[in-house]
Amino acid sequence: MVKGTLAKERVKTMVVRTKQDAIRVLSDASGDKCFFCHDGCVSKNLHQLAECLAHMTEDSYQYHVTPLKNDFSNWVRDVFGDDKLANDLARCSDRTEAIKVVRDRIDWLKKKLK
Repeated sequence: MVKGTLAKERVKTMVVRTKQDAIRVLSDASGDKCFFCHDGCVSKNLHQLAECLAHMTEDSYQYHVTPLKNDFSNWVRDVFGDDKLANDLARCSDRTEAIKVVRDRIDWLKKKLK
């Protein structure tokens, strides 16, 4: 979960259209907006989120993703403003699918940087 209050500082959600948008989404979150995983893993960017997902247990994943919430989706939307990735994560049924979605999005964002 993200520690701190995001309501006041929430990033405006948007479609990633420009190189600057891609840079923003691929950048590090500030310390108070890092994702603090149930298993102790801390993510400050999408690369680290993919690594945390790859190494966590399915139980840890299910702690953050239930029929009523998806902490990963919420973090991506609230901190980076990436609606596409947030929506894709919200539809993931398991950790393996979430890893693929995050890695695919990182690859797509990197192409926008060229």
